[in-house]
Amino acid sequence: MDFNYQLATLFGLGRLPGGGTWASLVVLLAAIFAKDPSNILLFFGLVMMFFASTVYKRSLPLFKSEDPKEFVLDEVIGMALALIIVDFFSDIFGGFSFNLSEYINDKELLFVITFILFRIFDISKIGPVGWTEDPTTAPSWWQKSDTTDDPYMRIIGDDIIAAFLSSGIVIIVLSIYLWVL
Repeated sequence: MDFNYQLATLFGLGRLPGGGTWASLVVLLAAIFAKDPSNILLFFGLVMMFFASTVYKRSLPLFKSEDPKEFVLDEVIGMALALIIVDFFSDIFGGFSFNLSEYINDKELLFVITFILFRIFDISKIGPVGWTEDPTTAPSWWQKSDTTDDPYMRIIGDDIIAAFLSSGIVIIVLSIYLWVL
């Protein structure tokens, strides 16, 4: 099988039912088990962002549509971006304390919550996430004025919006939590 196809499907995860969730879970587990999650997240986010477009274009003839569900690098990029934002926020404002068992630390909990929110946004296509993927459903103020349409930008755009929304919710909730204490 073509290497671009293997990478596009994250070595077969994209062909599984719920492939996007499995791909996002790979990023989550890598971040949780890494000694320094920042480095692994930057790898997933930045490296994949640079190569995803090329991999998408080269593997597209092997898929049946312009938006193949088997293509999961967009979830990898979105999940990595969401976790990078939460990781950055956690490092800056650190010291969150939750009453949980000793085996789970605060950053791991933040990452798990971010993962759950990211998947909710990405699967449900709520508001701007869905509007980015299918601009015809967006309100007029959201739609862009030109008529050019790049399927790759729609495919990756909804995951980037989901990343910002999920990490934003985690940061807002934690900010309120810190402010109330």
